[in-house]
Order: sequence, then C-alpha cells, then structure tokens
Amino acid sequence: MTTDWIPRVLVTGAAQGIGRAIAELFVARGARALLLDLNLPAPLVNALCLQGDVTSAADIARAVQVAEEQWGGLDVLVNNAAYQGASGSLMDVAENGWQRALDVNLTAPLRLARACVPLMPPGSAIVNVASVQGLFAEQNNVAYTSSKAGLINLTRSMCLDLAPRGLRVNAVAPGAIATKNLLNSVAGSTDPQQTQRDYEDLHALRRLGTPQEVAELVYFLASPAAAFITGAIVPIDGGMTASFMMAGRPV
Repeated sequence: MTTDWIPRVLVTGAAQGIGRAIAELFVARGARALLLDLNLPAPLVNALCLQGDVTSAADIARAVQVAEEQWGGLDVLVNNAAYQGASGSLMDVAENGWQRALDVNLTAPLRLARACVPLMPPGSAIVNVASVQGLFAEQNNVAYTSSKAGLINLTRSMCLDLAPRGLRVNAVAPGAIATKNLLNSVAGSTDPQQTQRDYEDLHALRRLGTPQEVAELVYFLASPAAAFITGAIVPIDGGMTASFMMAGRPV
C-alpha cells in the first residue's frame, strides 16, 4: 500500500454504519475528509462534517464548494448513502418509497459524480457502495434491489465515461454486514438467535461481515494500489454470491 497517499475524500452517509467506518479508516490513515449525512456526523480529527441530503442539489453544491474552498479539489468520492425503507413487492411498494430509493441509491451518485468530477485530478477515484442485492433479485424488495442493480451498471458506465479523464470508478457489493441497524433488527425479531443464524447462513463463511472489512476494501479501491482496477463490481459477501442457493435464500 502506498504510504504517502494523503487524499481529499468526500464520504456520503458517513454518520453511522459502513459510511462511518469508511470515514474513520480514511482519517486514521491521514486523509482529509468531508463527511455528509442527513444526520450531522460526529466530529473526527481532520474531517469536516456537514448535515445534508444527497438528493438535494443545494446540499451537493454546498459540499462541493466546501471541498474546493478548503482543499482546492477532491481525490476520492465515496457514494455510500443509501435508502432501504421501501419494502414491498412490484404490486404493493409505495410510489413515494420507490422514488426515494431511486433518488438516494441511483440518482444521487450520478449527481454527486457530476458535481465532483471537475474538482478531481487524473488518478482520482470514485467508489460506489452497492449491494449483493443488486446482483440478484429478492422477493418483496423491488425498490432497493432495482436501485442497487442500477447503481452497479451506473458504475460501469461512469468507468467508461470518466476513463479519458484519468479517473477510476468501482463498486463494492456487501453481503449482510453487522451494522447497528442490522443488529437492532435481529434483536427485535421474534427469535433473535435464529434470525442471527439465518443471516450468517447466507454466507459460505457462516458469519456476518463487519463495517471495517468493507471500509478496507473501499480504501484499497480508491488508493493508488488499485491503479489498474476500474469498472469492477467487487462482492464482499463471505461467499454469498458464490452459490445461487445461498444468494437466493430468504432470511
């Protein structure tokens, strides 16, 4: 790993979960970080924290303005902010939930890239946080799976469009990760121990991933160590997508 790499990075959805782990790892390794979230992120050394909505053009413009004024540009954009609240099948998903999933999970990464790219010199990188649920369908989750599948192909399109500028674009596709939200959901189920086992059994390694493991992969893909990697969709799923029987098994 390059040791003298000190990037300027924008991380969305950085107040908790995977986004927080990504922000903490970059900062721990010397990066200057701009953290954007609907909830104001807790302070970190060498980090600027902004409260804002990634679906708001004004909030995106404000974040980009801060990066330009403070640092003169950006080297890394991590599109991590996500919306998972629109459960439902094709026939019953709420229209506003469907639209919110598309706005946050698909349109926002496009708008953020458009806003940030003019500030990014050759050698910079964009990493999109997708999901294994964008690689296969899941019953009664049409909004989230469709939006994450769109993000995966948006990543490939961005890779092709931005390569002439010397920019790289990749995505990570996490499996079940032990975030506070997931663990709270498990604890609130009728049989927490069984629900925990069900989640673990989705993976060949028979355990949940950690936010820190996802953060390490994001950092690698953004770094000069991954200089010849672009357009890749990298599962970090403990082997979930290695078998269609695991990937398609309901929790």
